[in-house]
Amino acid sequence: MQKSLTGYKRRLALFSFLAIGTLLSGQETGEKRSEYIPDIDGILKTKVEYDLNRSLIRFEVRNARFGAKGKINDFMSYKAEIDLSDEGKMKMLDAFVRFSPLRNLDFYLGQRKIPFSTDYLRNPAENIFANRSFLTKYINDGMRDIGFYADYRFNMEFPLEMLVGAVNGTGNNNPQWISRPNFVGRIIAGSDKGFRAAFNSYLGEAKDKEKLAMFGGELRYSTGSFFIESEYIRRNWTDTLSVRQHDDGLYIHSYYNFTFKDKLFYIITPTVRWDFIGNSVFNNEIDANRITLGVNIGFEPRQFYSEIRLNYENYLRGNLPVHTDKLTLEFIARF
Repeated sequence: MQKSLTGYKRRLALFSFLAIGTLLSGQETGEKRSEYIPDIDGILKTKVEYDLNRSLIRFEVRNARFGAKGKINDFMSYKAEIDLSDEGKMKMLDAFVRFSPLRNLDFYLGQRKIPFSTDYLRNPAENIFANRSFLTKYINDGMRDIGFYADYRFNMEFPLEMLVGAVNGTGNNNPQWISRPNFVGRIIAGSDKGFRAAFNSYLGEAKDKEKLAMFGGELRYSTGSFFIESEYIRRNWTDTLSVRQHDDGLYIHSYYNFTFKDKLFYIITPTVRWDFIGNSVFNNEIDANRITLGVNIGFEPRQFYSEIRLNYENYLRGNLPVHTDKLTLEFIARF
């Protein structure tokens, strides 16, 4: 344990040294290279939860995330990110270089979240709710990997983006030798405002899961103030006893931004989510079924940067002990 902690400290010190050194180096070049100065950012997510079923309380630093991203030149850019407290553990997160040889075409080589599911791709500040959806927490959990991706955005009146990639399939910061990579594909049709649809696929192997096949679809509508989104994912695999298994999940969530010009707050956002997970949610084989009601209070015009969130989770069905009704108060600081 001591050796592991020492290794973490060394990596943290090295990351900090490189980030600060790069920043100072960029500043020395003057205004001509101002666009190449690294952007240092971070997310702090702290909360207190009250378990209504067991009359228990806990305080938690859910995330303490820091990163650097920027351009080296017109063709190469980068991102490096760590989390000092991802559910109490230190983790290396994104660490990739992006090569952009042509307009609308990007290649990524390194570690990042596998681009499967919009909700999974959201950072902790953008999660909308204090606790993640079942899809993100259980089905997409662990889908950060090292690989190579190609992303192309078609120059059309109706936005269309296609992404394909190959990854180790061995998980976060685990560059093992493999006989063949896992493959991911993602298509996004539409823009951030108005209607948008996305389709995802992921094929390969995972720990204790052979012949893994995941498929998902998403629908969204947004006006900027009003937002509604739904997503479904189905996962199939063969377990260590050669038995074919499957599970799936579904959520629908929505919010509306009420904006103010008050000196104290700018945005008040009522939120609601209904999510399911089980062997087959459409056949009523449901392991957990939850309603989440909340309100987010924003203290600046940008959403998801400076917020207080209050959530109430009511489990209509929950077969696991962790599934208990909760009240959560959360503070978000993103910089």
